[in-house]
Amino acid sequence: MKRFLTVALAASMGVFVAGSAFAAGDTFSASTYNAGDPATGIIASRHNLGSLTNHLGTGDTTEICVFCHTPHFTNTANSLKPMWNRGTAAPTSFTTYGTTIGGTTIASGDIGSTSLACLSCHDGVTAFDNLVNGPGKANAGIDPGTAINQGWNFVDEGTALGASINMTTVGGRTLIGLDLSNDHPMSVVYNGATSSTDFTGSRASLRASNTTISTVDLTSNLASSATTFDGGNLTKNLWAVKGFVNPDATIADVLRGPSNNRVECSSCHDPHFNNKSWNEADSTWGTEANSNGNFLRRVGGNTGSGVCRTCHAK
Repeated sequence: MKRFLTVALAASMGVFVAGSAFAAGDTFSASTYNAGDPATGIIASRHNLGSLTNHLGTGDTTEICVFCHTPHFTNTANSLKPMWNRGTAAPTSFTTYGTTIGGTTIASGDIGSTSLACLSCHDGVTAFDNLVNGPGKANAGIDPGTAINQGWNFVDEGTALGASINMTTVGGRTLIGLDLSNDHPMSVVYNGATSSTDFTGSRASLRASNTTISTVDLTSNLASSATTFDGGNLTKNLWAVKGFVNPDATIADVLRGPSNNRVECSSCHDPHFNNKSWNEADSTWGTEANSNGNFLRRVGGNTGSGVCRTCHAK
């Protein structure tokens, strides 16, 4: 018997969310988050690929985490962690940014494991159901080894979208593809300043990696209203780090790689943080194409270019 996964298509973004979780016109928004708040919300986000109801029969699943994680027999290729349940292309499959204007070179095949994890959906090649362990005890493999396409039929509000679809099928700005040369450099070494005052040797005006993020002044040379605009988020500059809105996080805390000195996808994005605080991407489900705030770590999203200017002293 065929298994069905019910998802709703956010067509303008080309991504999916559990169709039964929302009704058109529902509003999910937050002007700000406070220090210590948990960075949560994946259930009510487009990263929830599981069905929350069972109206198509016994083939449905209510599991949420399974489309990325599994507690047993995980995919450890390319150092993928934590508990990775998906297949992913080899680093050499991607075209890197190359050499930045600051002279930092990203070698071919040098894409880090955390970015590879994101690209295992956003590469436009790997199917959404390319899993090591399928959801439910009846579908779980016993040391299955290699991830495979499991033949799920994806459905958008009752309309079949076919089995084993990927990001190419649905398109949108979240289709990163295999060519990473037109994206912000990922897996690039963070060559920051040596201190808050000495930028000698810094590339692209990068601040020192030991800078506490919440101390970065994002309101200099802006209108006086910047201190109160957007719930004061430019002043507070809080980021979701280590699972909560962390006022003590440093730039180093969002860097990754073997030496903890590289910018990866997860440096700016937390896939579990349904960030509703971005002023320029408010969140009326059904009409707003960017209802999850791009899962940006920064409270307030990129309003005032706050994400960019946290690292770049521009």
